[in-house]
Amino acid sequence: MDKIKILALGGLDEEGRDLYCIEINGDIIVIGGGLKTPTKTTPGIDFIISNFSYLKENKDRVIAFIVPKAKKNSFGAIPYIYQEVQAPIICTDLAKLTITKFAETYQQVHDFKFNTIKLPATINIGGHVIDFFSTCASMPETFGFAIRTNLGNIIYSGDFIVEYANANYFKLDLNTLGKIAEQPTLLLMSESINSTKAGYCAPNHKLTPFLTKYFKEATGRIFIAVNNDNFYRINEVYQVCKDFNKKIFLYDDEMKNIYNLRSLAKDDYFNAKNIISIDDVLRIKEQDLVILMGDEGERIYEKISILANRENEEKQIKLQPNDTFIVAAPPSDKNEVIATATVDELYKAGCNVKFIGSKNINKMHAYEEDLRMLLSLLKPKYYLPVKGYYVNLLANAKIGLDMNIGLTHFNIFLLDNGQSLYIGEKGANVDFDVNRKVDVSDVMIDGIGVGDVVNEIINERTRLSEDGVVIIGCAVSKTERTIAYGPDVQMRGFLFLKDKEADLLLKEITKIFIDDVNAWLETTKNFDNKSVENAITYKISKMIQKLNNRNPVIKPNVIVVE
Repeated sequence: MDKIKILALGGLDEEGRDLYCIEINGDIIVIGGGLKTPTKTTPGIDFIISNFSYLKENKDRVIAFIVPKAKKNSFGAIPYIYQEVQAPIICTDLAKLTITKFAETYQQVHDFKFNTIKLPATINIGGHVIDFFSTCASMPETFGFAIRTNLGNIIYSGDFIVEYANANYFKLDLNTLGKIAEQPTLLLMSESINSTKAGYCAPNHKLTPFLTKYFKEATGRIFIAVNNDNFYRINEVYQVCKDFNKKIFLYDDEMKNIYNLRSLAKDDYFNAKNIISIDDVLRIKEQDLVILMGDEGERIYEKISILANRENEEKQIKLQPNDTFIVAAPPSDKNEVIATATVDELYKAGCNVKFIGSKNINKMHAYEEDLRMLLSLLKPKYYLPVKGYYVNLLANAKIGLDMNIGLTHFNIFLLDNGQSLYIGEKGANVDFDVNRKVDVSDVMIDGIGVGDVVNEIINERTRLSEDGVVIIGCAVSKTERTIAYGPDVQMRGFLFLKDKEADLLLKEITKIFIDDVNAWLETTKNFDNKSVENAITYKISKMIQKLNNRNPVIKPNVIVVE
């Protein structure tokens, strides 16, 4: 009988960093490989991925990466892992394009071995048969899958909502799921992000009713801002524009990149005849024009703010009183402040503002009834909620308990990242030994660096943002053993130089610097300027802390000249 191990290297008690390992008789199949966005406690960081040391240590056993969604928070770690661990990447054509583009952007291009699939699909990897089924999510051709074992199917739901009436690349394939359900389900791993929400996600995830209403009301140009990582809603925009016979100007590179990707993927929603260039913006009748902009996170609001304040580079595009601006990028909790400020700036610009917030439209992840449908169809022997904070995982587990399909506290598992679940002929159990728990610490990506950012750097960046920096430098003569030039002192983000307190500090800083440099010149035999710089840093830091209880970054620089 097959011996199975399930291990999460990320994605439990968090959103993002999804990285799950399914091991069957020693073979490792990796699911996802996501990233998560940094918080204010990690300034200067591009994103965070999971520690993948476990995969490096067992790279000879990794037989495949499965990427269920063409979104960077689902695959962003893959290019970094692939540098150390190579195996076929199983994904759709669109995911292949987005992974390649992402790898190029962050200079992580490798000789990727893609195994692209057309949904539904059944493939054999290393002797393991896997059935793939499409799901309805924010990205086209998102999928779940079932790995066949002689104990039953291991099923990973992927991101999904229950929606039937949509195009093939945004469809929950119940036919394939039904065929999979004809065989026993050993383990179901199901997403949990929206498990605390009652009812179904659909139909309140749709932009179309709002867009249709606003298009009917608009008398001039229509501006629409969307999240560029939600292709479902971008497709809705295109469809409504088509229905109202509108021409579309793609405002920024992000939207142009999406258009190019979807065109390469041969998506029939995108008709080049509906897309116009910047030169045609002033030629098209105002009532026939839609200007579409996109980005992610805070950047979409920053882009709107620039336009609202007339600071944009495209001088042909200025907001007018007759314009309608639809903000269709519901903010996350951490972006609500900037979103509110941005909408306020739009009102000040004088246009007609329509804001579609998170209270108006549902996030496209399974709600309680979506999860109930999947559980009732598959009736798993074991249930493992994944993807989401602990409150979401717990809510998902409670849904399973209430289903009356044989799930109890003994066969529903709530794991931590790094814990292992073992399943065999005699049953399932979790290894709770902390000594065998796998390292799942954060790996910070800064530019093209992988894990180069240590706590000392993060602490320094935090100090820079909170207390500023003091830079002081001079040049010393090696032959004369005197200060040849300077010192020059600069304070940024710390105190204004016109302040009396700043003037006093400036004198004290300069005195400490000159005294230490002169003492060093008189006593030193070699010119190791790092030693005197370290001493100066310590003394100035202590002095500033004593005088005004601040802790700026101190950067002394002693240059030795002949």
